[in-house]
This record gives sequence, C-alpha cells and structure tokens, in this order.
Amino acid sequence: MVSDIEVRMKHRCVIEFLTAEQIVPTDIHRRLLKVYGDNTVDVSTVIRWVVRFNSGESEVHDKPRRGRPCSAATPHNEQRLDQLIRTDRRITTRELCARLNIGCNALEKMLEKLDYSKVCSRWVPRMLTQNHKTHRMEVCHHLATTAHIAKFGWTALPHPPYSPDVAPSDFHLFWPMKDGPRGQHLQTTMLSLQL
Repeated sequence: MVSDIEVRMKHRCVIEFLTAEQIVPTDIHRRLLKVYGDNTVDVSTVIRWVVRFNSGESEVHDKPRRGRPCSAATPHNEQRLDQLIRTDRRITTRELCARLNIGCNALEKMLEKLDYSKVCSRWVPRMLTQNHKTHRMEVCHHLATTAHIAKFGWTALPHPPYSPDVAPSDFHLFWPMKDGPRGQHLQTTMLSLQL
C-alpha cells in the first residue's frame, strides 16, 4: 500500500516534469486525474507547485519545519515524565505538558507506555494485575469484617457471598411483626409533637 507522502511525491515529480514541458496547470491537473483518480491533488496545489518550479525551485521534498518535532514521545521525555510523576504524584496533566513542552496526545501515549493511571487525583503505576488487585480487595474486606465481628463476640455463619437463597437475612423475620399493627392508625396530637 502506497502512503499519502509517496503519492504526493509522485504528483510533484509529474508536475515538475510537465512544467518543464510548458504545459499549463489545468492540463497538468487533468492528466493527473486520469492517472491517479480521486487521490489527485487539488488544482490550486498544482498551480502553487507550477509557480514554484517556474521560479527556479527544483526540490520536490518538503522543507524541514521549525518548532516541535513530529513526535515528542521520545525515551528522554519518557524518563523526564517518570521522574516528574515520582517526585509529585499529584501533578496535573496540564503541568506535565507545560514542563515537558509537549502536547496532550504525546503525553497520553507516554503515560500509556509507562503504564500510569490517575486514581483519586494521584498517579499510580499499574504494577499489579487485575487478579492481584481483586484478591487484595477481598482479603482487606474479609479481614476488616472479621475484626469488626470479633469485637462484638459474634459468630459468622459460613455461606457463599451474594447468595440470597442462603443468606440469614432471607428468613423474613419481620413479616410476622407487620401483621399485628395492620389496619391500625395512630393519632398524633400537638402535645406529643412538642415533647
């Protein structure tokens, strides 16, 4: 598959050749359309390149641009990003972009590569697998619950978690208590409300 850059280079070479043969820009564009179809550059682009070639320029490659490099996600920037996050776990993405002088897209790529995620406004490296995290949560909840139950001297009934068919709360203890006051309405007076 030919890239867009290669297609543009071919167009420019054809435009340079046909300009040297003194062919007008509209005819050059028509000939490009016959060969390249929908991938052909616009007429205004053909005219711009014809003017450049007629002025004596023969370079078909793009000139290097000033400013930021095409990709700011370099190993050097990744190392600086890692140091910034380790120094201050609460640093914002806006501050990171400003300090590294990079855009948000490059920052996101580097954060993904370094495997950082934001949890409760803090940067956290994802070193544990999801199974490790799940197991740790289960152990923490189990230990905290067991310690709390032991304070009261209660005995925990063994049953699988989230099983309503076996859970002790499923015995409907409060249903019989509702039958007694059914149909009775209590009158409230201003005196009882003031107390």
